Amino acid sequence: TGKAITPKMEIMFNGIGHREFSYEFNFIPKNEQEASIVKEIIYEFKYHMASNFVEGSGNREMEIPSTFDITYQFMGGENENLNKISTCVLQKVDVEYGGDRFQAYAGGVPQQTKLTLKFKEMEIITKSRIEEGY
Repeated sequence: TGKAITPKMEIMFNGIGHREFSYEFNFIPKNEQEASIVKEIIYEFKYHMASNFVEGSGNREMEIPSTFDITYQFMGGENENLNKISTCVLQKVDVEYGGDRFQAYAGGVPQQTKLTLKFKEMEIITKSRIEEGY
């Protein structure tokens, strides 16, 4: 008959989610001193991703973790060519040591470290926020 039968489909709108951003860094320190700085950087991100239990609450209540205000910089100022990011929390920190084949300096400090960070905005970005550059 020259007609195609297609299934009827209904879609329900459930809302807008929070935006997520991932960043990946490959550190290849030249010596043990630079490797020590990489270790400190990783520690800071892991520390500020975590939370603590509220003492004396009697419940398993937790404090709000650290928040991050991320900006893209260019020539000493904010880069207006890239979208803005609202205040975020750090959801996940992944660390891979040694690359394809683990190599370390004396004392076991890795010669290569890959750090992956996953952030999630705390506010839902609306059309009006997008008009502001978000």
